[in-house]
Amino acid sequence: MTSADRKRNSEKILLSLGISLADDLPPIEEENAVTLRSAQEIAERIVILTYLNCVASDPSLRQQIMMFLIQERLWDKVTTQEKALFHKSPLTEDDLAVIFWRGESIWLLLWVINKIDHLNLPQQEVNLHDIFPHLPGFFEPTSDFIDSATLRGVSEILDQCDFIFRLNWALREPHLHGSAAMTLNPAIAYERYFAITWVARMRPGWEDAS
Repeated sequence: MTSADRKRNSEKILLSLGISLADDLPPIEEENAVTLRSAQEIAERIVILTYLNCVASDPSLRQQIMMFLIQERLWDKVTTQEKALFHKSPLTEDDLAVIFWRGESIWLLLWVINKIDHLNLPQQEVNLHDIFPHLPGFFEPTSDFIDSATLRGVSEILDQCDFIFRLNWALREPHLHGSAAMTLNPAIAYERYFAITWVARMRPGWEDAS
């Protein structure tokens, strides 16, 4: 599928949801121009984000979790901002909001590496209890989870990337307020967009603006 075909297909899906989007957003990259991040890098990111969520949920686990990530050779993969959050005590309400919303990014990344079969529309918020069954047990070795991770096909990932790119922008449009489209959650859509643009290397690093 060409990028133009992918754009048209996403717009048809949006129209079926009652969302019309001005035709001024460009197509995303062609498949042969995209190099996805590896399944292993994505699996590592999932583990780190999940354990950061655990610290936010139970700060008493902070030191134990940081030592575990060092033991698992993942601490060097933790971003500068995440390291600051791991060390920060207490976390502010804004910090907690950022961390907990990353659960939606985790869910998208689990789909990318075939740990969940299907992505529903961004309506229902995910939580840690939804995520835990798809990961190794708490404080159990992560190497098998990481090493065995496999990527979905680039075409399927870019289909989702194009759709969530357009949906994310559409949900910012003020004319959608009060419409059926507002059963969709803009915050979930943004987190999926944030994660999948990282997967497709449409921004250089996890903390870079999308």
